[in-house]
Amino acid sequence: VLHAIGNIIQSKNQKAVVLYQTADRFVNEFINAIRFDKIDRFQKKYQMVDVLLIDDIQFISNKETTQEAFFHIFNSLYDARKQLVFSSDTFPQNINGIAERLRSRLACGMIADIHQPCLEVKTAILKRKAEVSGELLSDEVAQFLAHVTSNIRELEGALIRVIAFAHLTKEP
Repeated sequence: VLHAIGNIIQSKNQKAVVLYQTADRFVNEFINAIRFDKIDRFQKKYQMVDVLLIDDIQFISNKETTQEAFFHIFNSLYDARKQLVFSSDTFPQNINGIAERLRSRLACGMIADIHQPCLEVKTAILKRKAEVSGELLSDEVAQFLAHVTSNIRELEGALIRVIAFAHLTKEP
């Protein structure tokens, strides 16, 4: 979803600086910035974006110093009227280990609960991903994979494994 948001923004404004980042990567970058005394560079990287997309924001929970840095980046971008989009496996008020002032900021915008796609949508996603990869995926295999996987990441992983197995065994 975050990649789709970033792609749409870039297609409408090619000059927009869009940064997609996982929360884990944000944490690791922050740790390295402290370690190598490059905190100014770290902060500038994030302050220069027009749109910040952070995936799995719940992973900064229980990381107080990282939350402090993120809080300041959030405020800076928010005050500059930049766009901030976060994904999480739960609502902001249910994320444990998040400072209250950060929790309130995460909850201050629009919150959308995106449910798992239905069987037909998962099947269509599989067929499209296979097509983009230059692979032919039968309806039967696509529907089977759509039944046994619960989310899109698992779906993509299952498709990759099936394609790899088909190539290794030289079977359709």
